[in-house]
Amino acid sequence: MPTSLRITAVLFLLLAPFTNLNAQTSLTVAEPESVGVSSARLRLLDTMLRQHVDDGRVAGLVAGVARHGKIVYLESMGWQNIEAGSPMRDDSIFQIRSMTKPITSLAVMQLVEAGRIGLDDPVSRYIPSFGEMQVFVNPADPDNSPTRAPSRAPTIEDLLLNIGGLSHRDRELYMSRQVRSRAEPLDVLVEKIADVPLMGDPGMQWIYSESASVLGRVIEVVTGQAFDAYLNENVLEPLHMPDTGFYVPADKVDRLARIYQVPRGEGALTQIPDMDVPITVNPPLLEGSAGMVSTVPDYLRFLQAFLNGGTLDGERVLSEALIDEMTKNHIPDALLPIGMTPQNPMLAVGWGYGFTVVIDEAKSEYGVNNGEFGWNGSLGTFSWADPETDTVAILMLQIAPSGAYSLSGKFKALVSQSLLD
Repeated sequence: MPTSLRITAVLFLLLAPFTNLNAQTSLTVAEPESVGVSSARLRLLDTMLRQHVDDGRVAGLVAGVARHGKIVYLESMGWQNIEAGSPMRDDSIFQIRSMTKPITSLAVMQLVEAGRIGLDDPVSRYIPSFGEMQVFVNPADPDNSPTRAPSRAPTIEDLLLNIGGLSHRDRELYMSRQVRSRAEPLDVLVEKIADVPLMGDPGMQWIYSESASVLGRVIEVVTGQAFDAYLNENVLEPLHMPDTGFYVPADKVDRLARIYQVPRGEGALTQIPDMDVPITVNPPLLEGSAGMVSTVPDYLRFLQAFLNGGTLDGERVLSEALIDEMTKNHIPDALLPIGMTPQNPMLAVGWGYGFTVVIDEAKSEYGVNNGEFGWNGSLGTFSWADPETDTVAILMLQIAPSGAYSLSGKFKALVSQSLLD
């Protein structure tokens, strides 16, 4: 932090851990009121988050808020690892799961901008087996359903929008067929996906899916680079996101936040065992849907680049026009509302290229503005950016189930209430 930076005593108490953050985060700290944020209301936010930690409901967390490109709140609290007594840090590393999707989508759009991929291109242009896919006649009973040819081929845009007919890695359809394994490389995953019939004709329904992982393979085919190498060169390094990747290397393991299971009744949090290929091991599978790790400072930079129209610190990663395309709804009215399940529709939002996008603020459970975009992860990470208020907010924790205590909703509401104009 520059020595000339002066902050009030209250802000110092709120942001004390930020003073140890390494210099790669160039978003500068500002007193909240200087960018239209209430310090008093941020203290309420801080109290609410800390109460969840102090009560033992979550092991620990990191939260960050930036407005007009200035960080007004960055706080770590609780524990990365309860058993080891490792405290949470501002730069603690989290499995962000589905918050990987926007990173993959940005990479795809870079290749669209370069003319190397077309949104209307059939996926089979890059992965021939996608030209041979079938569709279940009765997707509700796939084990007994006949199949038929799809009405049209799935396209790159279909995959960006989750309307290509693919299923999700955690759904029984893919799990029973052992489609996904972190021990198998991306090309194997994609061929296994292509071997399973579609849940419906492309363009006919929104199904949250493994589509972004297929797009990661498309990037490899088009560029001749491994997916992680492309992301490092074209997204992560230009945006100075050094702690974002597909695993936690040995020299950073001391910053890894562990995953905890919420008890069903009385009892304490219990640590969840590692995956078959632990997150501390460079995995064969570079999964563009849910495979990455990151930090709050890194992801603040990622979303700030979107609010800046595709640029940050003099580095442009995408044109402003395509940033606008990524952050607007592309789901037609006939397919709305979207939702993880039909029983839980997300009434206020549509879907852009990798993000939800608020399209009807009146239908939200808490204060939002039309045009807000963001997404979350299945272990409790949560993010959004609001072009209207020029605000970015990130919450990261590692908990299962991810929606326990509705913490992300409380966080969202209190951040919104802290804005003064």
